[in-house]
Amino acid sequence: MDRLSYGQYGLVVIISAFIMALCFNLLSYFIICTILFLFSRQKFEEPIHAEGLTICYFHTMGYYLLLFLCIKMCNMVINENITFILIGSLTILFTFVMSTVPNKKEKLEKLFLGRKKENGRYADLFRFIKFDPTNKKLCEYEDRLKDSDMFTYYVFKYIFRDGLTWDETMDKLDIYERKELDKEIYAIYRTLQYVLDLKRLD
Repeated sequence: MDRLSYGQYGLVVIISAFIMALCFNLLSYFIICTILFLFSRQKFEEPIHAEGLTICYFHTMGYYLLLFLCIKMCNMVINENITFILIGSLTILFTFVMSTVPNKKEKLEKLFLGRKKENGRYADLFRFIKFDPTNKKLCEYEDRLKDSDMFTYYVFKYIFRDGLTWDETMDKLDIYERKELDKEIYAIYRTLQYVLDLKRLD
């Protein structure tokens, strides 16, 4: 699952949720939920995924399963038309929140994409670039990378300059193994650790 592109991953999720909706005979709710979710994700900032596409997949399937079970239970105890209006409204609200709130990175970044965990080890470099982005030594290092190693340069640019997550960077650079990216980032920091007098890694 983690080796899929985001487009392929989205297709797998939609197909899986569609099959689940057919099993529960709740296709109308699936359509409402999916269309709104996709619209909200594209409309409000950059789509955010839970850390790792496999984890994100099970989160999404759990959301659909919980929703369908709630609808089924409501249909058993109250009028089906009332259930459609009530659960349909809740579905719209919940889907909207699920697809937009995670983009408030400062508030929920601990829950999504592991930003705190990823950035924490290299926080000194992130702070340095934030407060002194045009530092002469830093710019010279970037220029050397452009001349000698474009792959490492893009890793540096995407992670430290552009603030992309590990998963987003892997997707852009077609990296399939997390260890490969970790190794590159570690090497970048170790080099700049001495050049910029950063905090030493444990």
